[in-house]
Amino acid sequence: MGAFMSLLNPDFAIFDDNMFLQLRATLKDVSPASGMDVINLTIGEPQMPAPPLLRDTIAAHSDHWHSYPKADGDAAYRGDVHHYIGYRYGDKTQQMIDPDRNIVPVVGTREPLHLLGHMVKGAKPNAAALLPNPFYHAWRAGALGAGGDIIMLNATSQTDYLPDLDKIDEATWARTSLFYICSPTNPHGRFAPSAYLKRLLQLARDHNFLLLSDECYADIWRGEPPVSALEVAAELGQGLDNLIVLNSLSKRSNAAGLRGGFLAGDETVISLYKKLVSNGAALLPTPLLRASGALYRDASHAEAIRRHYETSFKIAERYLPQTGARGGFFLWLPVRDDIAFAKRAFETQALRLMPGRFMAVETAEGNPGKGFVRVALVHDHDIIEQAMIRLAKLYEDER
Repeated sequence: MGAFMSLLNPDFAIFDDNMFLQLRATLKDVSPASGMDVINLTIGEPQMPAPPLLRDTIAAHSDHWHSYPKADGDAAYRGDVHHYIGYRYGDKTQQMIDPDRNIVPVVGTREPLHLLGHMVKGAKPNAAALLPNPFYHAWRAGALGAGGDIIMLNATSQTDYLPDLDKIDEATWARTSLFYICSPTNPHGRFAPSAYLKRLLQLARDHNFLLLSDECYADIWRGEPPVSALEVAAELGQGLDNLIVLNSLSKRSNAAGLRGGFLAGDETVISLYKKLVSNGAALLPTPLLRASGALYRDASHAEAIRRHYETSFKIAERYLPQTGARGGFFLWLPVRDDIAFAKRAFETQALRLMPGRFMAVETAEGNPGKGFVRVALVHDHDIIEQAMIRLAKLYEDER
């Protein structure tokens, strides 16, 4: 066993601090409050059913399971995505995008967020990959695949929970090969302003790195919708160079198990990505391609899901202070000690919460997740109300 273990990639030890592994270890010896059903608020997995359109479309195309899926899907799916981009982001953005050159289907966004990192490996000497801290685990996996240094950029209230671009020096920009950004942000639910995204895209072009914009929460907002990096590129009028936007149906359509989504952006990157997945990655089968395309064309179910989350936040706001989340479905709730609070929540209220520090890593400026817990509002409204009542009782001591 020991001899074999010595053959494994030691870099993979970075995954040992996965937030769910840390939470499991933290609560291992803590028993939930007796007489209460445990409510899991740790994971961003929609608990409401997917729209019937998903089931019906898969059934209607069930005679295509025998076919091998293709890396670029087919013209029909690319057309479905192109249609979605038009009604979601406007004619100018749609006209900038060639569905045959700038769009490719993906099996959700976690896999491409990882694989895209490998595509820039060796592109620069002394390379660096930059990502927000707190971070989504697939961003760090992609940064690891890119090789070189992984630089965590603390996202705090001082910069509205976005990385502070002014703190990055010219030497770092010069060796950057990859930059991950997410809007609405996870876990804070804040939007990257258009001016911020324009500056970041221009930096990507000036210093020749790949900007990956993770927009998996793009269709869950309150008030005005978030700006997409695709819209920003259209406003700049210089094409899609150095940009890839990732979009998924997991949150938009309550369809995390479908694994439907797309990449849109730089033609060169899209072309190379298709070569990569053709040689060793998962592809979206035709019945699931048809279902994904139908969901992207249908705006009505996405609007209903958005209204559901609006109500979820209204319920939470009756019991807890507002956290300023404008998108997504998480509360980023300030507490004195996030680990101690999570333990008390489980022990006294049978609530599973995610300590914020588990979603981030320690940097020279500290761990930006310390002093927060992430609360996922993904259940039906009766369960959310029950959870908020319990959480409010515990939170009284934090004020």
